This record gives sequence, C-alpha cells and structure tokens, in this order.
Amino acid sequence: DSVIYQWNGSVFAVIQNILTHGAWDWEWFSVDSTNFLVVANFRNTGGNYNTDSVVYQWDSMSFITMQAIPTQGAVDWEWFSISGGIYLVVANQNSGSNSAVNSVIYLWSGSAFVNQQMIPTRGANDWEYFSMDGNNYLVVANRASSTNLDIGSVIYQWNGCHF
Repeated sequence: DSVIYQWNGSVFAVIQNILTHGAWDWEWFSVDSTNFLVVANFRNTGGNYNTDSVVYQWDSMSFITMQAIPTQGAVDWEWFSISGGIYLVVANQNSGSNSAVNSVIYLWSGSAFVNQQMIPTRGANDWEYFSMDGNNYLVVANRASSTNLDIGSVIYQWNGCHF
C-alpha cells in the first residue's frame, strides 16, 4: 500500500491508504481546479510487469479511482500542458521479458486520458518536460536494453501535433 498524508497545521497525518503494486512514482496535477494523483505501478504481487497504473481524483474527502491505465513496469509519470492540452506520459521500463517497450503519452479528453502517442523506449527510467524559446520538449532517460547498458537519453520536440 501507499499512504497519503495531509498537513493538519502541525504535522502530516495519514488520511488514506491506497492499494498499489510496487509503486515507484506518484505525480500530482490539477485540471480546472480538480486535483489528481497518478501512481506508476511497477509489477503486481505475482511478479507480472503488465499491470495497471491508476489515476485518482480528489473528491473533497479522499482520492477515488478515476481511471486504470495499462502499463509495463511503470516507473515514472510526468504531467505537462501544451496550448491548453493536458498530457501525461508514462515511463514503461519492462514487460517482464524485454526492456524494449513503448512508453505512452496520454491526452486528457475532458473525462479520461486517451492514448495520444507511443514512443519506443529502452528501459525508460524518467521523463521530464520543459519549454525553451517557445518550443516544447520531452526528454526520456533510457536505462538499458536486455543486451546493452549503454543506452542514450533522447530529447523529443513538439511539432504542434506530437513529439
């Protein structure tokens, strides 16, 4: 399980326990003043890397499940916004037999995150979004392939439709 704490004015107090499966990362973001958390679940209790990661929505009392998203050894989520579009990208690290798996960019449709683009990655470890000189970028830190530990990171530039 993962534990959610809230500052009560003097200490962080437990407000919720959430069932997770080898959670590696949590990402907080807000859309139209609604707060969300998304967890990167690495693998389930049976050791299967093909497990859902989950988006939770705050309902003023607790975080409730909003959407389950299929992932493969997820280790990181990154939230970003471009021209009013709300995006999440997941770093899928391992399918259980191969580290050459697609990481996925999701776009907020107004009610759910939908697959926008798949990007080939090799043991993806982290995504970071940044903008510079009016351009938008995503960089992925690839960790390794099954046969090569010398894998480079890749910077992708937004072309107005995709990276």
